[in-house]
Parts: sequence; C-alpha cells; structure tokens
Amino acid sequence: MWRISVMVLLWCIGQQAWAEEDLNSLYQKAVEHNADYRAALVNTEADREELNKAKALFYPKVQMALSRGRGITDRTTQTAIGAIETNLDYRLENYGLTVRQPIFNKETWAIYGGAKSFVSAQESLLRQENAKLILKLTSTYLEILYARAKVNLLNAKVAAVSQQLRQAEKRYTQGSGTVVEINEAQTNLDIANVETIQAGNDLNEHLNTLQILTGETSPLSAELMVSKLPISLPKEENIAYWLEMAIQHNPEISAATHTLEVAKQELEKRRAGHYPTLDLVGARSYSENDSNNTLGSRFDTTTVALQMNVPLFAGGYVSANVRQAANKLTAAEESLTAKTREVEYQVRKYYNSVETQFQTINAYQQAVKSSRVAMEGTQKGFITGFKTNIEVLDAQQKLFSNQLELTKSQYSLINDLVNLKFSSGLLNQGELTKISAMFITTTPRNQHETQASIQ
Repeated sequence: MWRISVMVLLWCIGQQAWAEEDLNSLYQKAVEHNADYRAALVNTEADREELNKAKALFYPKVQMALSRGRGITDRTTQTAIGAIETNLDYRLENYGLTVRQPIFNKETWAIYGGAKSFVSAQESLLRQENAKLILKLTSTYLEILYARAKVNLLNAKVAAVSQQLRQAEKRYTQGSGTVVEINEAQTNLDIANVETIQAGNDLNEHLNTLQILTGETSPLSAELMVSKLPISLPKEENIAYWLEMAIQHNPEISAATHTLEVAKQELEKRRAGHYPTLDLVGARSYSENDSNNTLGSRFDTTTVALQMNVPLFAGGYVSANVRQAANKLTAAEESLTAKTREVEYQVRKYYNSVETQFQTINAYQQAVKSSRVAMEGTQKGFITGFKTNIEVLDAQQKLFSNQLELTKSQYSLINDLVNLKFSSGLLNQGELTKISAMFITTTPRNQHETQASIQ
C-alpha cells in the first residue's frame, strides 16, 4: 500500500515539475525556432567585431612592398666627338618593409571609446529582444489557456441552458409552462452555442500564433492554480521601486545611454581633426638598379624615425564635422530623455493596472459567490413554482458572466505583472519559471475536477 502512495506522490511531483518546465521548454523552442530573435543574435555577434576593429588601431601596422622585373633604356650621351647611343638591358629589384606604431592619435582613442559604447548598446538591445520574445511567448501562452478556460466555461453554460430548456419543455408538456419559456431558453442556448464556437476559433488562432513563435503544434494542457496568484504587491514594491528598477535595468534606457556615449565619442573623434598625430616608423629597404641614375648600384637602408603630422587648414571641413557631431549629441540626449519618459509611462500604466486587477478580482470573487447563491435560490423557486424559467436563465447568465470575468481578470493580472516586469527590465527566464509555477498540467481525466476546484 505504501508503494502505491509513493508512486502517486512521485507522479504528482512529476506533473508539477512538468508544469514548471512547460514555459521554459517553449522558450527554448522559441529561441531555436524564432527567426527574428536568431537574426538579432547574429547581428549582435557581428556588431561585437567593431570593438576588435577599434583595438586594431593601437597595434603596429606592417607593410611589405616587393617588385622585381627588367628594364630597357636607350641612352644618348653628348660627347666631344658627337652623340653616343647606348642600349641598356638590366634587372630591377626593390624590397621594402615598413613598421608604423601609433604613439599619439586622439581620433583612435575616440573610435575605441565609441566602439565600446556601441557594442554595449547592441548588447542591451539584444537583451531587449530576448525580453520581447519572453513577453510574446508568455502573452500567447496566457491567451491560449484563457481561451481554453473560456471554452470549458461556455461548454458548462451550454449544458446548464440545455438542461433548463428540457425542464421548460417538460413543464409545458405538463401544462404548467409556456411557449415563451421554451423560446427564451432556446434563444439562450443558441447564443451560448455561438459564443462557444467563437471561443473555439479564438483558441485556434492563439494556437497558430504559438506555432509560428515556437514551431510547437501540440495543444497546451494546463490550468491556472488560483492559490498561486498573489493577492497584492509587496509593500516595498511601490511605484517608486518599479521606476527605479526601470532606470537601472530597462535595456532600452541602457541602449539609449550607451548611444549617447557613442555620440560623445563621435564628437571627440571629429575634434581630433585639429590635433597632430605622432607615429614611430621603422623601415628596411633594398633596391638594385632602382632608376636610370642608379644603374649598377645597390642600396640597403634601415631607418627609424618619429613622424609627426600637424593639420593646418582643411577649408573648414573639420569644423563642420565638429558642429555636425555636436548637433547629433544633442539629438541623442533628447532621445534618451524621450525613451526614459516612455518607459516611466509604461511602468506607471502597468503598475496601476496591476493594482486595479487585484481589486477587480476581489470584486468578481464576491460577485460569483453572490450570483451562485442567487441562481440556486432561483432554481429552487422555479421548481416550487415561485420563479419563472426566464428568471432562472437570467440568474444563470449572471453567474456564467461573473465566472468568465473573474477568469479573465485573473489572467489579466498575470499578463499585467509580466508587462510591468518587462517595462522595468526584470523579465528574464527566471521570471518565466515563476509564471510556470502558477499552472498545473491537466489530463482529460482530471481536467474537469481541476476546473471545478479553481472555480
């Protein structure tokens, strides 16, 4: 007997663990399947090379020049006895090796600083793409499970209205009912069937979205555990806390900040056009018969020198570049301000929405309890003849409407929490695991029981 209990316990733990890994497994499939995210990964990898390109500017540049060939010269020399012509046929050889090591170049340092900030900005945007993928996946997951819960609830509504229709027909047969009651019940049943069909279409549409996102074609089978829902935000997580998190962690704000630094370095790069450059240059050369004047001569030369280039006048080109970069810097500052305000707006929006959803859930929980009691009382009154069939149908409609709104509010709460964390830059795979823990897998055998316990 104890072995059976252990097996049941292990099976339950396995079911719970599968639920917690469900969203994570979908996330792994989305990472591998989603072309937009994979393109972002590759583009970021390409952008990282900008830093290596900038570092290369600090290293020596080595060049080798080689030439080898033949020369033919017809030479005429004026002498006292007249012109003497000489035909020369000779070999040409030139070898040169030059090493240039930058010592001071203000532009190089600006390029390097700009490259570091550019790569950091691209890394932040990649984190944003990852968060967007998680957000889209989670939203689709919630839409599917809510649509499935809605279909189940509407199926229960169809069953209840069908039973009420049969009772109305039975009362009419017994002479205590009216045709109006039958027609009213039939109308409610037709409407419920249409609602069920529409809910099924919505479910299929969300499943198609999931397939596009992850390549997953298997239907999801999980339901929300209401007991796992938070009843409020922690006291320390007030609006000021979320705004601070957004400033510190939001990838778009981080990217805009790094982009501003890129603009600053670009301005320094343009200003470097007014500064001299200093290089250490070493050269080794060998030449034979380099020109007509050196026929029959060989030169083997080694030189080491400091070379300074000082810009004097470029027609105003450098100054125009500086003004242009200064304007772009101002534009980057304004972009950062605009992005910060946008993110703060989103944080306030979803924070207020989360607080509203907590209140809405409490209100609908009470409404469901009240409407269930009212429906039970109306059904008893209908049986004893004190209530009409129309009143019963109206009570049923209110109960199912409140149940549906309660379910919608519960899923909306999770979605708003996810969006709040996304806006604050805190949405990652760890948060995905926390969301998965709010759901439990269901099977055709226990699905109805789970739904009943949730309601």
